[in-house]
Amino acid sequence: MESAFVPSTWRRLFAHGIDQIISLPFYLPFAGVFLKLIFTEDDVIVTLLQLFLMFLIPAVYEFVFLVMMQATPGKWFMGLKVVPANNFTEKLHWSQCLMRPLTGRLSFFFSWGIYALAFFRYDRTHLCDWAAETRVVQDKPRTTQARLRWLTGLLFVVLYSYEGLVSARMIMQSIDWSERQANLREVFDLQDYMDVTFEED
Repeated sequence: MESAFVPSTWRRLFAHGIDQIISLPFYLPFAGVFLKLIFTEDDVIVTLLQLFLMFLIPAVYEFVFLVMMQATPGKWFMGLKVVPANNFTEKLHWSQCLMRPLTGRLSFFFSWGIYALAFFRYDRTHLCDWAAETRVVQDKPRTTQARLRWLTGLLFVVLYSYEGLVSARMIMQSIDWSERQANLREVFDLQDYMDVTFEED
């Protein structure tokens, strides 16, 4: 990549969607859990180890591909690349490849709120970039110049952070720490309850 430009938000969203599809095989060991959640009303008990591994899959996926080619397959397909913040011609250090996806796991608590911070920056960097000292660039100029989106950014940060905190709270409540297991069915039942309550208000 000889030139680097501020990435398009749409390119990043499409890249994320592609990565979500490509990463599905990584969840195959937990296929039975997901099928049971979808097609039955039975309790779905998982160990804390299983829960932790499901939680880490996106981080492992991103780390492996950042080390291999400085981009996930989705980013690569959309002409995006992750580079050091201060010099886009250098390669990422392994610690940056690790720090970026690990910081991304804070989405467990704040959902997409940590990524919506990019609307407050002209270079469209967010929390993961700040922690790892990286930025995402694209190989072609944007059709429009990047602008600060204060209202959009604030709205997304607040709404997604609230959603993430509520979801994290439900998951934590589903955990039986003495038995070291969690009932994922309780998470979905609590979500249904919240949706009904919200609609009645």
